[in-house]
Amino acid sequence: MNYNLMPVKYFVDVVQTHGFISAARRNFVSETAVSSAIKKLENNLGHKLLNRTSGELSLTPTGEVFYERAVEILNSYNEIWHNPEEHPEKLLRIHFLQGLENEAAGLASKLPNNYEICFDEENFDTSISRLVKNNYDILIGFQLGFTGNNKIMTFPLNTVDFDLIFNAEQVKQYHNNLKALAQNSRIYMQDWKSTGILDIQTAMLKSYSQNGWLYRDVAEVNSFSAAYLNVNFKGGMTMVPSTFNSTHICENIYKFSPDHLKNKFHVVAGINSDKQRDLGKIISRTQL
Repeated sequence: MNYNLMPVKYFVDVVQTHGFISAARRNFVSETAVSSAIKKLENNLGHKLLNRTSGELSLTPTGEVFYERAVEILNSYNEIWHNPEEHPEKLLRIHFLQGLENEAAGLASKLPNNYEICFDEENFDTSISRLVKNNYDILIGFQLGFTGNNKIMTFPLNTVDFDLIFNAEQVKQYHNNLKALAQNSRIYMQDWKSTGILDIQTAMLKSYSQNGWLYRDVAEVNSFSAAYLNVNFKGGMTMVPSTFNSTHICENIYKFSPDHLKNKFHVVAGINSDKQRDLGKIISRTQL
């Protein structure tokens, strides 16, 4: 039996970052190492996981099933090493979507001191299912992501402003006419599809499109960081929470804070409804 999880991690990273080069950078190895590992993984499984055509990557039906299982396994493996506390009954695991670490810290600062708090960041596509399975205790996310899910109970935290991020060189080329630039730009958006009634990506684009703001097309990425990097090095635009901590490498960035994206998105703390009696009371006290 093969217990080496690195090829599995490489595969997951390729899917999440939409490429072999980006997955290699995430793991500090060569693109060849990632490609070879995944090819060997496919050979060992006896099934093709990825379609590679014309520079585009997509999951095969087998790949889709394997990806979901692989993410769960890797997350569970990480939990073993992140949470070896001697008294697990005192452990409170607060996870958050990227860009919402400040909200997670704010909630933690108001909780009773007798808890040992552990933080981690979640991928949106598996965050809610992992919360339902009690892989962690609290998820800090956008209210839209929980809409219609009766297995989750939410508690309001605050509202978040969003900024528009442009490539600074392109802003100069358009003589600071941001609406004209936006109309001809690709907008990088998180591939956040809600299991509830509303689709977060659609809701974000709808909010953005007020007051005559347009865009050329949408490119889906896995994170705010990926969107930020694409804009900095390739051009285009994106929208990120105003509290998002951008990398210092991105120096070719122009930030704009439009009024119609202020106080637009509600951030909540979500818990498994089964924990409403105990954990729900604790969070409720932080709102007093």
